[in-house]
Amino acid sequence: MNDLSDRRKRLALFLSLIALALGLTAAKTHFAPQTGKFEVLILSSIMPLQVALSKGTQRLHDVWHGYIQLTQVHQENLQLRQQVETVQGQLHQYREAYLQQQRLRELLDFRSQTFQAATPVEVVSIDPSQWSQAITVNKGMEHGLHKNNTVMTHLGLVGHVIETAPRYATVLLLTDRRSAVDALVQRTRSRGVAVGKSKRRLELRYVDIYDDIRMGDRIISSGLGKMYPKGILIGTVTAVRSPHYGLFHEIDVQPAVDFLKLEEVLALKSNE
Repeated sequence: MNDLSDRRKRLALFLSLIALALGLTAAKTHFAPQTGKFEVLILSSIMPLQVALSKGTQRLHDVWHGYIQLTQVHQENLQLRQQVETVQGQLHQYREAYLQQQRLRELLDFRSQTFQAATPVEVVSIDPSQWSQAITVNKGMEHGLHKNNTVMTHLGLVGHVIETAPRYATVLLLTDRRSAVDALVQRTRSRGVAVGKSKRRLELRYVDIYDDIRMGDRIISSGLGKMYPKGILIGTVTAVRSPHYGLFHEIDVQPAVDFLKLEEVLALKSNE
């Protein structure tokens, strides 16, 4: 209890000194420009407290305004980020439309130079099965497509139509194991049959083992069979193996077309 009473007395004395100093300061300022020694002593004792209180108040003010500014900046950043994402989405759409236009222009230019009776079609689905390599296009009998129509791009041969509906058609790709195209080695005119082997590979079979076949040779359609026109690029030789006991080369061919990236193709109607 004595300690509490002493603390209260010291606090009351301290507050009284502050009040006295403030009163003397006001009076002295009003009546005389000079400051006495006692006043100087009092002011010196309370000045650090005033400075600390002033700094604390200013610091609190700065922190509060800094928080307000950061909140505003955060909101502005969110709005700007949303605007940037919107603009980026629009740019992606414009770029995709531009790329599609470029692909269609290449197809149409190729058609006008080579095949007049050809219809541009769009790939709408790819068969996900491991056993079948086929695509579905968005045009069918209503657009003049029929079974066995040749399908290609400006890069090379794609396959042929195997099923048709009024507005859709199914195309068997060259890489399907059921596919077989009578082919020529363009450089030597050696004859063989291009057969599907996997999603990205073909085999050229039945080429005489004494024929000169080299890596990089271009393989084209021979025109036999009346399904595929002559001279369409099928692919390029990537490997040649000549067994010691056998009649034919073992030839791997890289297709000219990337069948996993097909988007637009041409359906030829000249062989209807």
